[in-house]
Amino acid sequence: MKIKFSPSIRLTLLVFSFSFFFQKTSYAQSTPGDTIKVMVYNTLGFSYSSGCQGPIPPLYADLKAIFQFGRPDLMGLDKMVCVQTGPNNGPGISPYYFPDTVISECLSPTYSFCPFTDISGCTDGDGSVLFYNTSKIGYLTTTPLYTGQEDFDLYKLYYKDPYLSATHDSTFLYVVLGHTISGSSSTGRDTQDTTNINKLKRMFAVMPNLIYMGDFNTRSTSEPGYEYITQTDPDTNFIMDDPCFFPDKKLTYPINWDGNPLAAAAELTTTTRATTAPNSCGTTGGGKDWYDHIFLSHSIVNNSNYISYIRNSYTTIGNDGKRVGVSVNSGTNLSAPANVINAVFNFSDKYPVMASLVTTNRPLGVSNILEETGSIKVTNPVMDNNMTLHFASFLNGQNISMAIYDICGRLVYQSTFNINSSTINKNVLLIPGVYLLHFISGGYSITLKVVKE
Repeated sequence: MKIKFSPSIRLTLLVFSFSFFFQKTSYAQSTPGDTIKVMVYNTLGFSYSSGCQGPIPPLYADLKAIFQFGRPDLMGLDKMVCVQTGPNNGPGISPYYFPDTVISECLSPTYSFCPFTDISGCTDGDGSVLFYNTSKIGYLTTTPLYTGQEDFDLYKLYYKDPYLSATHDSTFLYVVLGHTISGSSSTGRDTQDTTNINKLKRMFAVMPNLIYMGDFNTRSTSEPGYEYITQTDPDTNFIMDDPCFFPDKKLTYPINWDGNPLAAAAELTTTTRATTAPNSCGTTGGGKDWYDHIFLSHSIVNNSNYISYIRNSYTTIGNDGKRVGVSVNSGTNLSAPANVINAVFNFSDKYPVMASLVTTNRPLGVSNILEETGSIKVTNPVMDNNMTLHFASFLNGQNISMAIYDICGRLVYQSTFNINSSTINKNVLLIPGVYLLHFISGGYSITLKVVKE
């Protein structure tokens, strides 16, 4: 006997079929609204031996006060005296367990740090360490980008979605952290910045959820390295945003803050001190330059990969916009509690900067290989039996498996092949309808919807 269903019942069954398929194949749906706070801070050589900054216990107390005020989930400390990557790392000055001590003395037991490199052999004496809140963020890999005067590392992290254990789908977040060459000439740091961006361009099809942060020693928006990051890269897929300019629109290009600090008064990060007090380390003269930045990829700013920048959250801790030429603790400064203002003054000649991100809904059934939008595309709709697949160049040479499911979740086609061309045609016999294509390569997956006419 053939049973006929009304249109409303047929629609209910169709929705149930899709729901059953997605439950069976376990795709993630991120919990929206979870904030990820990001901080970067030039530590002025923060070292186990402490150098000219003086005894280290007070420095621990100062950093702890700043941390407890900002509560960052990602904290990049740059311009640290080189930390040993292990007990046999000769160039490192601070012992390899120093980051653990920073966690125990300044942060919280829920924090850890990303393994970092020292391929440069501590050439300029500095290094960077990225700390992260393990209750929200997981660590995956470290990849060196620039290894000249000091290492710039790319850290691959992931958001610990509450559904992760069931779905095995991740939202990735990448961080590049470092400290560029200082000085009135930008040539050295221009090379560092362009090298890092060009390395990223060879690794990704488009810029993923990525934060590029640290002390860039920039004197103006017209420095070629800064421009390449934020404005002039001919491949616009890799241009990043400086939040104060976009999307917050507090500032407008171009600005020369070295020549006119008042043009970016609230963003100045150099210096917290008008004189050589409390020590002779670093730079004097009060607020006069903006060296420390947090650049964000379009993916984060445009909320295209489930992590979004919170508008107007970028801030310079302790800078109330009235610090040009004066110390952070001079006069009245109500931008932070008094103990935090004093800690910013004592710890470093630089202001820490922060920005906040928020997780957003991950639609069911969408997860990108290497989190790269557009890494795989399918000519849609599918005509005849010819299915045309398009692959991003960074996937070339990789093996990939492709499975096709109908709307009831039934496997109707399966194939494993090598990506040896940017365009591959597959002869697949399908009846007209809607299908889901599921690709897996290197442990990552993406699901696309196609229509067969």
